[in-house]
Amino acid sequence: MEVARADPRKADKTDKKEIGSVDSQGDSKRIGFPDLESMGLAVDAAKIGVWSWDIASNKVVWSSNLEEIHRLPPGSFDGTFSYFEKNIHPDDRAAVIAAVKTSLQTQQTYSVEYRLPPRADGDERWIAALGTVVVANAVPVKILGICHDVTERVWTERQLRLQASQQAVVARLGERALVEKDLRGLLDGIAAAVGETLEVDFVKILELLPGDNELLLRAGVGWKPELIGTALVSTGLDTQAGFTLISDTPIVVENLNSETRFTGAALLHEHGIVSGITAKIAGADGHGYGVIGVHTRKRRQFNAHDVSLLTSVANIIAGAIQRNRSDQRNEMMIRELHHHSGNLFSQLLALFSQTASNSRNKADLVTKYEARVIALANAHRLIVEGGWHQTSLENLLRAQLAPDIGRISLKGPHVLLDPDLSFALSTVMHELATNASTHGSLSVPTGHLDLSWSVDRTEKGLMLIVDWLEGHGPAPKKRWRPGFGLRLIDTVIERQLNGASNRLFQADGMHSRLVVPLARERWPDTDIH
Repeated sequence: MEVARADPRKADKTDKKEIGSVDSQGDSKRIGFPDLESMGLAVDAAKIGVWSWDIASNKVVWSSNLEEIHRLPPGSFDGTFSYFEKNIHPDDRAAVIAAVKTSLQTQQTYSVEYRLPPRADGDERWIAALGTVVVANAVPVKILGICHDVTERVWTERQLRLQASQQAVVARLGERALVEKDLRGLLDGIAAAVGETLEVDFVKILELLPGDNELLLRAGVGWKPELIGTALVSTGLDTQAGFTLISDTPIVVENLNSETRFTGAALLHEHGIVSGITAKIAGADGHGYGVIGVHTRKRRQFNAHDVSLLTSVANIIAGAIQRNRSDQRNEMMIRELHHHSGNLFSQLLALFSQTASNSRNKADLVTKYEARVIALANAHRLIVEGGWHQTSLENLLRAQLAPDIGRISLKGPHVLLDPDLSFALSTVMHELATNASTHGSLSVPTGHLDLSWSVDRTEKGLMLIVDWLEGHGPAPKKRWRPGFGLRLIDTVIERQLNGASNRLFQADGMHSRLVVPLARERWPDTDIH
């Protein structure tokens, strides 16, 4: 096959005469058309190549820019069909060949789009080809055509379709979240939909646990089944999830191995993860509910639409958690009102009986009993204000210790307490504060109280640890026997809450440690482990 290369920006005089006329200086004049050089420049700028195939002589003429359009070195095209065929993506090759054959048989114009062979850098290029058959005496004699680089248009259309698809997924998930009462089923469905839409290897939905030190893998795609509901991720700033919790925007990682902001959790490295996006699931109480993330084993550049999808899904999860919490709170309020109304009266009678047996006189009884009832009332007020659902531990402490709060330091993570635990700890804090005001560090002007708490994972589950450290107070009596208040603390902690209560009397005041089981917080449907 003989090959000739033509530059569309050049033409001989014969061509010019066919199009226009020649003036006295021999220059061609165009009649309502730009000159051929300008046309050639325009064709180059539009990345359009022109070609002609003479069927009888098997001669192919290419414009000089067709090699560039096809990412071929200058002068490399040898004019053979097999060379051209090799420069078509293997998945598109059959369709292009079939289109040319059909055009010759039917003598109709053909139009086809194909990709160039894939490259290691992932750069994908699309070519649109259009060919018209020239017929003489009912026989095809030539095909004239163009090739146009349409990569930008294909990419734009693909992004528009992807964006529309992602928006449809968000809409469906939003509709499901409005009516779905099974949070676990909803999270599983969200993980599957996100994984399929973004075409990723892994999806994770992490729940922030009490104490804010750990995240639990609540639902996901790609992980081993036994990891769902058991795998834990630290909230430290060395993990992507922990870094996400303190960030106002989603975190995008292109290559975890070269990431400088954090090293990444062991869970990610163990699964060979390279790229990913994580977004915070924002909580209504100002603290995050958790994190949602997607990850791939191969390096990938996630775009703004991917980030937007994940952010929208995170908001859907947050809304679903809030709605489920609200529904459960309403149901709980009805049950708790029946339960606690009876228990409250029993508790008041028991307190009165015990206080009376340990009071010196009527005035002493009135003072002590009134204080204990007020402590219960304060706890009740906090619980009611929280919708009879969960109460902030710090808020409860501030309410119970308000008279001496100026000499008390509070330090600990954000922890929410269920109603039963709130009532119990309210009683305990009142008795400790009363003892400190009567006999301990708060009974003297120089005294001080350091009150701290933490959450620790033990064999029995999550435990709330409260440390009550009195300082600069009077020395304890050499002979000392615990009164009703301290015995009440031990009863509440050990018998009612199934916890542990320990005290140590130092020269400057009492040191007390309380350890009680802590139920999971924030997310409903908490019976996952």
